[in-house]
Amino acid sequence: MINKLKTNWLSIALAIVVIISLVLSGLIWTNPFQYEGAHRENVTKSSQQYTAQSMGDVYLPTTMVRTDGRGSQTFLYSTQISLMREVKNSIRGWQFGRVATVKSNNSDVYLSYLRRHNAITLSYPNAIPTLVFNETFSQTVNSDQVAQINHIVIPLKGPREVYLLSDHRYGIYRLQVKKGSFKQIANLTRGARGIAVDHKIINGETMLTYPKSVTLPVFAFQIANQNIDTLSSNLLSSSHRSNITSSKNGDQVVYSSGNNQRLVYHRNNGTVDYESYTNSDDHRSTDQLYSYFYNRLVKTGVQLSNIRFDGTSNHQRRFTYRTFVDGFPIFNEDGYGSIQLEANTGAERCQMSRYSLQVPLPINQQEVKLPATSEVLNELHASPHFKDIKGIRVGYLWRSDDNNKVVKLTPTYFVRYHGNWVDYEQLIK
Repeated sequence: MINKLKTNWLSIALAIVVIISLVLSGLIWTNPFQYEGAHRENVTKSSQQYTAQSMGDVYLPTTMVRTDGRGSQTFLYSTQISLMREVKNSIRGWQFGRVATVKSNNSDVYLSYLRRHNAITLSYPNAIPTLVFNETFSQTVNSDQVAQINHIVIPLKGPREVYLLSDHRYGIYRLQVKKGSFKQIANLTRGARGIAVDHKIINGETMLTYPKSVTLPVFAFQIANQNIDTLSSNLLSSSHRSNITSSKNGDQVVYSSGNNQRLVYHRNNGTVDYESYTNSDDHRSTDQLYSYFYNRLVKTGVQLSNIRFDGTSNHQRRFTYRTFVDGFPIFNEDGYGSIQLEANTGAERCQMSRYSLQVPLPINQQEVKLPATSEVLNELHASPHFKDIKGIRVGYLWRSDDNNKVVKLTPTYFVRYHGNWVDYEQLIK
């Protein structure tokens, strides 16, 4: 027996290696890495989407708030799992009953539902059509009764009901839950981290405020540079297979495909402006744009695992998608971390950057302490810009080094000013 082992030791060792490899491969496929904050991105010259993000993942709610039995509210986030994806997977197995209108046109009642005791509230940064909600959560809510949704309120105690809230006219709609486990939702949130928050309605706008000062970490990431030739090919390619030509004009490289497609790459800051013109009168409805733009995002080849829908503008014809880290949005003056897609009759546009977050890096810097929202609003109220402010939120400011190889993310308040999200400190100087 020993002699046989000595003779065939190489074959036996090879067989053991193969078995171990198969076991490890199985573990990787059945238990993928899910952390949304520190995500490693593969960068190649291929338009393949490495992380399969469904349309429902891109249009997930972005904030989760738990309200306890005394009415105290806590913003929940996790550095280990995607809470929103886990909640989505739970709700997709639920069965809802018919829609019933509870109340409308009453901001006080609306706020009371946002602050409902013993409940979980999921919120979108901007209203989404009910058709998108149905796509995300595999439901069939009547879109004629509920046109759009801003918040999903899930009571953890009491009747088995879910409430859909629309900031438009403060609409409150009730859905009976015929099938589904609320315990799954409660269990998911127990291990999450929390920050004290409070829902308010200010100047007619629903806002998530921070009643106390909040301390958040500073992040550092290595930057991934998407190959510009691959990106231009992804955006300019069509079924007609037109030849793509390029020419340099100072700091710009202009890519063209036929007479109707043009992409301008700004080499000084790595941003891209894409335009496409057609003679077609095809005018997609706003609801149709949600799926159409999702397909356009996939086509760019950009890693979508941390990308979320963040709002609309220009009469709901321009959509913004933004990178989030640990549940907080990322902003930059050059548009890093965001993608804007626009479609009007006969024209389509895309604004984005070839830079994205890749590998998290250790950083030796103290956490940043932000003031309570009330203090920030008082400072802004003393400035002449206050009347033009339409929203406020906490997020991360993207600052990259001179070579655009490393980015530092610093937490701060951002306010919506003249249609753009800007660092509040710029308005109080």
